[in-house]
Amino acid sequence: MNAMIVLIIINTIIFTCLSVLHFYWAFGGKSFRGAVLPTNKEGKKTLNPGMVATLIVAVGLAACALITVGNSGAFDKLIPAKLIHYATYCISVIFFLRAMGDFKYVGYFKRVKGTAFARQDTRIYSPLCLIISMSSFVIAFSN
Repeated sequence: MNAMIVLIIINTIIFTCLSVLHFYWAFGGKSFRGAVLPTNKEGKKTLNPGMVATLIVAVGLAACALITVGNSGAFDKLIPAKLIHYATYCISVIFFLRAMGDFKYVGYFKRVKGTAFARQDTRIYSPLCLIISMSSFVIAFSN
């Protein structure tokens, strides 16, 4: 198995798990909700996404999984490979921008740092976004 296929599998698993988790939250799931939304220094959430917003994220993550699988050639008869590659570059850019953040609450360059979310973001969320970005770039570039 070559390295690109391994990256495709890893990214697809990550996107699928994140998508399932967001579908779970959208339909009322309560587990795994601690420190997943940014808060200000007083602990007030800066985002309060409802069901529709959470479903949009879940569908977007599922689309990322399908686009990533498309780099294996699985959809070559349905979708031009060039379109899959461009979409994969877009995924890379989106997750790179998420890793860099909004310069206030989210990402490597956030200013609000003392919250539970900020700690999770620094340890898990931003590094994961950067890994997804880099691996998506390698997948697209290799095709």
